[in-house]
Amino acid sequence: MRKTLKSGLQVKPRGRCVDSLCPEYATVVVTFQSRYSTAPENPVGYCARHVEKRFVDDETYRQRDNAGAVTGRHVFPRSSYEIREPNEVESAELAWERGAEGRWKAEGRIGEYRRIVELHAAADVDGVFVDGWTAGACVALHDSLSERNRVRWLAMPTAEQCHVAIQLTMGGK
Repeated sequence: MRKTLKSGLQVKPRGRCVDSLCPEYATVVVTFQSRYSTAPENPVGYCARHVEKRFVDDETYRQRDNAGAVTGRHVFPRSSYEIREPNEVESAELAWERGAEGRWKAEGRIGEYRRIVELHAAADVDGVFVDGWTAGACVALHDSLSERNRVRWLAMPTAEQCHVAIQLTMGGK
């Protein structure tokens, strides 16, 4: 699952490489250069290891057989792509994404809700298993409450917080 940053760069959550199951951070930006389209393609973030593995020179690309035995199936010719280091804006966004874990830990319980929403993965929060929909309701409610009401809401137990968030934001019964 990819996430598009404000600059248009596509990465996995927390600024990771878009290659499947890669735990590395994105350090190289790859953009497809079409000869026929005038619309620019969104740049994609990869780690350096996957760029070397996936994007080969044109001669190697032509030599591979139909089954991809020489270089593998998901290999692309370098001449069709612009491969570069992230620019200043993209670097700043990637650094912000890498710091997500620290920000979530600093926020406490609401940070745990934000983590569930960002990663689309249910998790245990103070002994209560919270899904993405409920965590999204908690985040939306937290961000919309006044400071006085926010303190009262954060003092509630997790199960009660989730129930109130669903009641107020989603109209749940």
